[in-house]
Amino acid sequence: MRPVWIALLLVVVLAAGGWAYVTFVDPSLLSQSSNSAADSAQAEHEEDVASGLDSVIWASGNLLPTKWANLAPLQGGLVRELQVREGDWVESGDVIVQLDSPIARSQVEIASASVAEAEASHAYLLAGASESEIAAAEAGVATAEAQVSLAAGRLLEAQKTVEFYEVEVLIALEQFNELSGGPTQAERAAAAARVEVAQAALDHAQAAYNAVLGDPSIGSTRLEALQLQQATKSLEAARAEYAVATQGATEQQLAVAEARVQEAQARVAMAESRMPAAEAGVASAQAALSSAQASLRRLREGALPEEIAVSEARIRTAKAQLASAVAQVEQGQIVAPFDGRVGAVHVRTGELVSAGQALVLLGDTNEMHVETTDLRETDVIHLIDGQDVEVTFDSLPDQVFAGIITHIAPLSTSDRGSTNFTVHVEVPQLAEGLRWGMTAFVNILVPPQE
Repeated sequence: MRPVWIALLLVVVLAAGGWAYVTFVDPSLLSQSSNSAADSAQAEHEEDVASGLDSVIWASGNLLPTKWANLAPLQGGLVRELQVREGDWVESGDVIVQLDSPIARSQVEIASASVAEAEASHAYLLAGASESEIAAAEAGVATAEAQVSLAAGRLLEAQKTVEFYEVEVLIALEQFNELSGGPTQAERAAAAARVEVAQAALDHAQAAYNAVLGDPSIGSTRLEALQLQQATKSLEAARAEYAVATQGATEQQLAVAEARVQEAQARVAMAESRMPAAEAGVASAQAALSSAQASLRRLREGALPEEIAVSEARIRTAKAQLASAVAQVEQGQIVAPFDGRVGAVHVRTGELVSAGQALVLLGDTNEMHVETTDLRETDVIHLIDGQDVEVTFDSLPDQVFAGIITHIAPLSTSDRGSTNFTVHVEVPQLAEGLRWGMTAFVNILVPPQE
């Protein structure tokens, strides 16, 4: 065994020594070898061109449906129903996503009620009136009149409330202006006069007290002392009033007064915000009263041809409004524009979406083609529509499919500084199992240039 190991060791040593010589002692040998290989490859390529062999242009791309679209609603709303999942096949006209728009649904209900009312009124025009119908119509008029009175009362109450709070604003503003403006000259003079009067009263009380204080003939000085005490307090109060009159309101007093103004203004704004609803209630009640009165009149007098024509026009108008409201609701639906498979769903039930937001990706996977993503501008000039190509896929590396160029994009795209052109390739005999988005490789044989 020892001779074998010795022989192997010698081989390793010789190989290492040769590598070290080429690498460190004479590197030119390595470059000469590389240049020789490159020259050989170039010579072989020139031989191929000279012999008439085709050159190959290759590009990568993706397998895509010939027809596909990102589907979005015409108006926003909450996703109420999501009818599909990724991979589902849908037919043209199928509802894929249903959005919930309470306003649109309420408009449909209102329009439906208007249609029903217009049709009912028209039926009354054509039918003969009975006593019970006239009595019911009269009761309807009375009810409508009561509703008008009630609505008018609510409107009047709202108006009075606004007026009341507007007065509060004026009072609060006057108080604030009075405080912020400070005391007037007359108020300062009056306060000074009160101080002088109080000082005079104190001097008089002091004199009276001093007169009886040392007189032994007077038995008590309690009354004079009480008067002196009251005069002292009056003087202190007058001086305090004078200080307030000369100094003006404090920042805290001004802040309180300003807050009262803002509160009063907020109450006015709140009261005014109720006015449109009250006015709308009056208008609605008056419209209902007019309708009830017209119905009663028609029942009593019978329908005229002109009234029948107007009634029919109202029905048509109401139906048109209903159709418009229904169309608004349908704008909250996403309907499949063609047969296809759902490639992606970008939304969940309950989410809020906006108009134009792409929610579902739909494509007709029965007809697929390849679109290149990195065909260079230096290669695209050699291609023409109808040119035959070979297509392979990462998922089926051992299979080669025949393809035909059906369209060459007229405008380039840019990707990380590289200018590329998109080429559409039809592959008539695609294998089953190939899926949307799979990576494809396109090999294009180009005859050598003469």
